[in-house]
Amino acid sequence: MIRSLTAFGRAEVEDDGLRYSVEVRSVNNRFLDISTRLPRTLLSLDSEIRTAVKNRIERGKVNVFVEEPREDVQRSRLEIDMGAAEALVESLREIARRTNIEHDVTTRDIAFNLNMLSGSENEGIAEKRQKLVLRGVEEAVTHFEEMAEAEGANLEKDFQNRLTRMQELAELIKTRAVENRDQALERIRERIERFIDADKVDDGRLEQEVAYLVDRIDITEELVRLASHIDLFRQALKKGGLVGKRLNFILQEMNREVNTTGSKVLDAEISTHVVEAKEELEKLREQVQNVA
Repeated sequence: MIRSLTAFGRAEVEDDGLRYSVEVRSVNNRFLDISTRLPRTLLSLDSEIRTAVKNRIERGKVNVFVEEPREDVQRSRLEIDMGAAEALVESLREIARRTNIEHDVTTRDIAFNLNMLSGSENEGIAEKRQKLVLRGVEEAVTHFEEMAEAEGANLEKDFQNRLTRMQELAELIKTRAVENRDQALERIRERIERFIDADKVDDGRLEQEVAYLVDRIDITEELVRLASHIDLFRQALKKGGLVGKRLNFILQEMNREVNTTGSKVLDAEISTHVVEAKEELEKLREQVQNVA
């Protein structure tokens, strides 16, 4: 089964009064690019969170958001080390005296330095907090994977429909090309008979020129290779896994065969089919960008 690069997963975890919500979002990207947004109390977990995501998501621009409830944020901000606060006030006053600044310390000055006043967290609570958040990340990634697979199934269904249409167009082109080839050969024969005297024609040279013209309008090889590429595309879908780059390469080869076919024929009906085939390939190319 293939997976979509565009997916979303969310988890909420709670234990012993600690609560967190974790979201994992991703959009398509050639490589794995992880960004995190964490509360101040969890910044030390950034590396572990990135590793946890990297172990399960292979490609895409991934954003990880971890939030704690507003009341928990407020409670953590009120856990002030009063000894540190008093030391901060004295330090600010000493700076003012030494620099001859006529200013006393206000609560606003303290507010700008709250990060220096947080009380030290109990080691057991800190460990529990970290385990809880990492569990939330794993659960969010699991939900992310479920959505990625569901979206991948939708993509595969669309791919199969468009590949079937490509096969139908190739068959229409093949049928019309046979008729077109016979008509072209007939026109060549008529012109030879009309403009060239039979006793002045070099039969060997004439055969070479006719063979060259026939080869220029023959699209059998292009249609055979196109059919082969469609089969390869389907095989890759069936295999699943990380096939996005392979699918993109196969599409490039399919596009080359369709373009060559269009350049070889002058028939209006075939040209119409070629244009539709190019439209289907473009839609396939756009969708393949979302496959992991």
